[in-house]
Amino acid sequence: MKKKSSLRRFLANIYAYIFFNKLLLLTPVYAVFMQEHGMSDMALSALFIILSVGTFMCQIPVTWITNKLGQKNAINLGQVLKAFAFALWLIWPTFWGFAIGMFLWGVQCAFFNVAFEGMLYDELRARRHHDIYARVLGMRYNVSAVAAALSAFGSLLMFVGYEWITIASLISVAISMICINRIELRARPKTAPRRVRKTNFMKLFRTGTRICIQTPCIFLMLTLTLLVSNICYLDDYLSPIGVEIGLPIVYVGLVQFFALGCSVLGQTFAHRFKSVPDWILYSTICLAGGLYMVFAMSYNVAGLWALGAAYALFAAIFILLYSRFQDFLPSSYRSVILSLYSIGDNLIYVVTCLLIGLGGTMGSWRYSIFILGAIIVLIGLWALMFIKNRCANQYNPNMRILKTTHPTGNDIV
Repeated sequence: MKKKSSLRRFLANIYAYIFFNKLLLLTPVYAVFMQEHGMSDMALSALFIILSVGTFMCQIPVTWITNKLGQKNAINLGQVLKAFAFALWLIWPTFWGFAIGMFLWGVQCAFFNVAFEGMLYDELRARRHHDIYARVLGMRYNVSAVAAALSAFGSLLMFVGYEWITIASLISVAISMICINRIELRARPKTAPRRVRKTNFMKLFRTGTRICIQTPCIFLMLTLTLLVSNICYLDDYLSPIGVEIGLPIVYVGLVQFFALGCSVLGQTFAHRFKSVPDWILYSTICLAGGLYMVFAMSYNVAGLWALGAAYALFAAIFILLYSRFQDFLPSSYRSVILSLYSIGDNLIYVVTCLLIGLGGTMGSWRYSIFILGAIIVLIGLWALMFIKNRCANQYNPNMRILKTTHPTGNDIV
């Protein structure tokens, strides 16, 4: 009974952190604020690129800092950087002020990817509840989606001024830090800081990379998860897509809410299919890509059903792939491999944006959607032909991954 109570408290604080971390009333208005202060469309695009660059360029130092400070302290540091970024935009509304803020926000994303993702899985495993990770992951994304939906109302509060919206967002960040500090960690032994100081981090990173490459299931699930989660990304383009399919501008937000609702549906029920055979999962990737192509060919309001169905499938597929990927990771190298994952995530995101831009230059976003759908179908076929079921029945977090020498001098498995 005590164990269940402890798990409930842990999950309550996790979900609360996720909610307030995502509840940012700045979200729908900060780009408008930047443009009001002289940022052109090209400059705004450059700022978004800076955010992504900040995330993947800082993965190595962020992983080193996480190993030094511990996961909870690293998460707190990331939140402080994000709060400073938002305040900087208000105090210094110039290109360089916005650029520095975007970079710091990107660094916070890197801390989230490494420290939070690692802490969540490690703590569930320490509590002997790693079997519910897929369910927790789905609930986590649902909570994040609810917070994102509420954040959309930030544009309705512009009458009170951008300053008050910024203050409200900073308060939300502060509450998220309170939630994360209420968590009692169990995964790390008390002697962990002393071992970390003796660690040669670059050797640790190289060993983690070697583990990723030499262990087929880690490498394959990492690659497949990265490709599927990024190639299907359309979120930032849903509003212009809504305009192109004939919706009045005042209603284009409905496309985003519709896609969000479909994603929540997929995330909610994903855990029920955690034991689905690999060939079914990979076939579903092909089906979801095909739905993108169906929407691109119809490309009207009536065709939104195909887009919504694809969003629900992609949300479920991502949770199933990501939870299996996490199951393969040895705890000693989880933060390092998650760092590699984050780097790949941002690099493939940039490539996806270029593909979408390529389709847009052809005269319509429909070509971008069709191109992405075709690529996703090919990814599913690749998984069916080359990954097959070689990783089936190996989702065991205690399995022997690779025996090597830890940089501290101890053998690890």
